[in-house]
Amino acid sequence: MFSRKVNVVIASASAQLSAILTAAPTTGDLQVSISSTDRLTQIDPRACDLLIHDLGQPAAETLSRLFPQALLVLCLEGTELDQLTEPARQTLADIWPKPFEPELIRFRFRKLLNQLILSRKYALGKNYLDTMINSVPDLIWFKRLDGIHVKVNDAFCATVHKDRQDVEGHDHYHIWSIPKEVYENSDYVCLDTDSVVIASRQPGVFDETVAGQQGLRQLKTYKSPLFDERGELIGTVGVAQDVTEFRNTDAKLELILRTMPFAVMVTDADEQVISVNPKFEEYFHVVQEELVGRPFPIREAFATTAANPPNLLYYEPDRELGLSHNRSELILEIHTEPIYDFFANFVGTLHIFRDVTTERGFQAQLKKIAYTDQLTGLCTRRFLYENIDSATTTDGISLLYIDLDNFKLINDTFGHHFGDKILKKIGKLLQTLCPDDICVRMGGDEFLIVILGPTTIGRLIAKANSIIETIKEHFPGSATLQPLSVSIGIATVSGDSKVQLEDLLRKSDIALYRAKNCGKQQCVVYTLDLEDEPAKNP
Repeated sequence: MFSRKVNVVIASASAQLSAILTAAPTTGDLQVSISSTDRLTQIDPRACDLLIHDLGQPAAETLSRLFPQALLVLCLEGTELDQLTEPARQTLADIWPKPFEPELIRFRFRKLLNQLILSRKYALGKNYLDTMINSVPDLIWFKRLDGIHVKVNDAFCATVHKDRQDVEGHDHYHIWSIPKEVYENSDYVCLDTDSVVIASRQPGVFDETVAGQQGLRQLKTYKSPLFDERGELIGTVGVAQDVTEFRNTDAKLELILRTMPFAVMVTDADEQVISVNPKFEEYFHVVQEELVGRPFPIREAFATTAANPPNLLYYEPDRELGLSHNRSELILEIHTEPIYDFFANFVGTLHIFRDVTTERGFQAQLKKIAYTDQLTGLCTRRFLYENIDSATTTDGISLLYIDLDNFKLINDTFGHHFGDKILKKIGKLLQTLCPDDICVRMGGDEFLIVILGPTTIGRLIAKANSIIETIKEHFPGSATLQPLSVSIGIATVSGDSKVQLEDLLRKSDIALYRAKNCGKQQCVVYTLDLEDEPAKNP
């Protein structure tokens, strides 16, 4: 990418040099332009790469000032050469003795062309290197074996808040403004890691802390040894990424995780554990150091496979799990959230386990309240509809629909307080008579006995009659209170019949009112014939 065109200007009153150089072969695709003049004032310094001066001996310093970018060659007689001072010699690329030897001149001319091309390559390479390292936001430096920085980038200077001339040519202590004795008594490891790279002659990655004007900075450094063309170790090169803000963010996230009231586990895209918080360690009886970098599958015990964690009681994936914790059951609700990077690539998962034990206890209490009739202690209509309907497709279901006869008269005569005592007593009797069945207070003075599983009509009638007789015995009546009786409607369906609970309730209700209309204090089994009877009175 460097220019391969070389402008050679011969300042001479003779055409001899032009003839000699024009005949000189050039290397590769090098384009050499040779021009001659006998006046320096006619030469454009910007278009002169190589000036060959054969117009007598001016001051070499003058030529260097007039043509600062050009290589300078003086053509001198032997006596003139002796008069040339050392400072003047330092400004010259070569001295050609006169009289000219054509082969020697052409040889020296080719050497000068090669020197010019090499200087251009060097300048371009240096420009490449400077542009590259100064375009990188990370710190970059080159050190000699004695620790002197020979080259750094802009980011390095910005970090230490010093100009380049106050960095290059100086050691670590000067650059970071830290006395040697302070460094040696601190936790800083920059020079120590240099020694590791030099001793091993291998690249290394390190975590280093440095103290700058912005306070302590955390660096992730990548260091490599540098070798010369003979393979001799001459120094090191380092690249450092300032990860202070990332570490601060990590610390904040770690603080958040550690103080969260939930158990938290973070896994990577391969389901390897990255981190867990103290709550997770407490609940799952594990230690973070034993989990990081390994999978932690939650599973129930199965055959020869043990449960994980060992204190697992049950596991409903993506929903909840139960753990044995402090001699009681701990219920955790599971929530997972995928983690994506800036480019929307999946990089991991956040697992949150929220303790809902108390919440579940409250829910159970609320459900118990909602499912239990507060007066009788029997199940409620809500319990019936939310839990029994699915049982209609099992092994069969039968209903005994019970209604107290003339109960309204008792309430009207003796008051609701007296009526409530009777309802409580009825509830206890039903629970005693039907301990294996579900006893429901449907509302008011209506009750329902739910018998799950296969049975016969005979058994249902026997149970209904037993209820009728028992209540009759417990409420025989008095001078002011007539005997209390009940009427019962019976409906049943086998397990292979797809009858919904609502329809079965309707059938038992029809049978109940048939019993009422037939004189009360009796039971009636539902049959299709009852569907044709007139609708019951309210």
